[in-house]
Amino acid sequence: MLSFPELSALCLFLFSNSITPGPNNAMLSASCFNYGFKKSLPFLAGVCFGFFFLALLVGLGFNAVFQHFPQCYTIMRLVCVFYLLYLAWKIATSKGSQTRTRPNAFGFFQSFALQLINPKLWLAATGIASTYLPKGYAFPDLLKAALIGILILLPCSLLWMLFGSILHQWMKRPLLLRFFNLAMAALLLLSLYPLTASLIP
Repeated sequence: MLSFPELSALCLFLFSNSITPGPNNAMLSASCFNYGFKKSLPFLAGVCFGFFFLALLVGLGFNAVFQHFPQCYTIMRLVCVFYLLYLAWKIATSKGSQTRTRPNAFGFFQSFALQLINPKLWLAATGIASTYLPKGYAFPDLLKAALIGILILLPCSLLWMLFGSILHQWMKRPLLLRFFNLAMAALLLLSLYPLTASLIP
């Protein structure tokens, strides 16, 4: 069972990972900015379910695959880089429709797929299992940690979504809409730096 100090440390770790800028938060803001809050909810659901799934997967020992086959981790990082480049291009080239009636917002499966190849999320899930859960933890502790993660992730993500929605109300001019999309694409590209740096010998 998680003690209060362990629970407090876990919550701080999860909060710092959830509230800071990153691929998920940049894309949630951009999605709300371009398509509206309601159409961005499937992307948010994909983020939450993806985190929950990975936390359980890593906690149950799947992370050992990367220890025995490190080349798999390298392949995953490469796939993540190219996928994030594609998503950054999609954001940068979005026209920022002021009516926000277009149906092609990023959906649940795109979001869920991003979580599965996101090395930052894998490292976060590994940190939960190896550092913030007691040694020899039982499945209920792992399940509790994953659920706590969603409870912390959800309001942090909603803040970034609210940020995108509010900015859309202020930035009505096409030039400003374009600037915001380019800024979010740049933030997404900036989040690639740790990945690309680690891939260079």
